[in-house]
Amino acid sequence: MLVQSMANRGAQELRVVVEHDPVFGPLIMLGEGGVEWRPEEQAVVALPPLNMNLARYLVIQGIKQRKIRARSALRPLDIVGLSQLLVQVSNLIVDCPEIQRLDIHPLLASASEFTALDVTLDIAPFDGDNESRLAVRPYPHQLEEWVEMKNGDRCLFRPILPEDEPQLRQFIAQVTKEDLYYRYFSEINEFTHEDLANMTQIDYDREMAFVAVRRMDNAEEILGVTRAISDPDNVDAEFAVLVRSDLKGLGLGRRLMEKLIAYTRDHGLKRLNGITMPNNRGMVALARKLGFQVDIQLDEGIVGLTLNLAKCDES
Repeated sequence: MLVQSMANRGAQELRVVVEHDPVFGPLIMLGEGGVEWRPEEQAVVALPPLNMNLARYLVIQGIKQRKIRARSALRPLDIVGLSQLLVQVSNLIVDCPEIQRLDIHPLLASASEFTALDVTLDIAPFDGDNESRLAVRPYPHQLEEWVEMKNGDRCLFRPILPEDEPQLRQFIAQVTKEDLYYRYFSEINEFTHEDLANMTQIDYDREMAFVAVRRMDNAEEILGVTRAISDPDNVDAEFAVLVRSDLKGLGLGRRLMEKLIAYTRDHGLKRLNGITMPNNRGMVALARKLGFQVDIQLDEGIVGLTLNLAKCDES
């Protein structure tokens, strides 16, 4: 992004504003430039932090809702370039809680060049919790961890990302129907984009999903996933774990569960609950090794699994 007084003829005039909402915290608004600014009518809104997927979605929604034009008189709008700019704005807002308001107006878009002719910035001292002011918790880099499997291969345990959707689809394709049935209690032929988006675009405050990722030929493949969703009171959480069927026996399931248990305990939860089928002997045996209370309910065809996290903390 350039800040200068000269701009190309025929550039499209945009406006990017960041304001603080008393309930949702910082809001990023995108609209057309102009003298009058009515964001409820003229802008699309997103909550930081933004990645490229979310920023691109915001731009496309702005075009679909006719809040911004897809092109100026001479040139089409550079959607990727504008998305990158919005990610930079989001990073600035996340990293600098002192920023109370930001107004980039006019922002001139000309081909791949974006020129900010005027920027207004309001700042104030901030001494609170940086993450708690955001409606959506930023990606927790500190939870990343390299782990060595029993075969000597190293993989990265990290929180799931929205960008993981293609890799998650490939991962599920390498899980047998039997293992998927144990995990979802039904026969699933295919997961839709909406299903996968719900699995990868999570609110880290009330849900956590760790993926085991191996890097191969400059690409990543998912080897396993574990997930916990907490209740509104942050007392109980429902968990699930799934490992690629051809990688069983390498200790991935146990290591993923140990990471999830440590996370939920440190997050203040009291109990971790799950269910499986009596035929899923591997999961039942793993749960027992990890200290879960195992309640076999043959009449219902399920096995209840409960871990008292307070006892884990004491031990």
